[in-house]
Amino acid sequence: MGLRRIPPRAHNRSDQVELFMRLWDLPLDDAQMQHIGQRAPISQKRSVFGNMNNDGAPYPASSCLASRFHPDFLAVVEPGVRDFLVAIAVDHNLVTYTSCEGHDYRPDGRLPDERHVGVIPRNGEEGKRAIAVFEQVGRSINAAPASPAVEVALMLNRVHDGEAVYPTIDLYLSKQPNAGWDDYFADIELMTTQLVQALERHPPIA
Repeated sequence: MGLRRIPPRAHNRSDQVELFMRLWDLPLDDAQMQHIGQRAPISQKRSVFGNMNNDGAPYPASSCLASRFHPDFLAVVEPGVRDFLVAIAVDHNLVTYTSCEGHDYRPDGRLPDERHVGVIPRNGEEGKRAIAVFEQVGRSINAAPASPAVEVALMLNRVHDGEAVYPTIDLYLSKQPNAGWDDYFADIELMTTQLVQALERHPPIA
């Protein structure tokens, strides 16, 4: 049985995706990184719920696209999802375009966001390999999860940049349908550690 598919997000837009994907595979030496850090620093604002984005607002909100070689790359990633993102972006050499540590909006009368990392495949074959690995890793974790409140799930979506459309694959740590949100947020770190360790044991996707 495959992973549960999460319905696509309605708001999934970005700017300059093609340039971002070219920069993702363009390594920088120390001098270049220092120059870019000084001339083009990246910063994000943090919301009262912990979201890091351009406006410091809850979802939906716009965030910057940061190349993995930019010196501020990890500084603009929400702390709770950094290890998860590194396992995908660095260990598996995949282009990550979005991430979320999970946010509890219930005090504001809204449903929470779940922890996830999203990928834009460089091509169709890479996308197929990523889905296959995420399915394999996710099924093994779901068979013996560190928490009964959380499961690994997938969202297959598209990101829009003007007229251009790019397929995306988002790997989620999602609340089990019969679990409560308090249990989800209590156990999300356990499940993140289990998922990251499983991803690290798998050969690189790209």
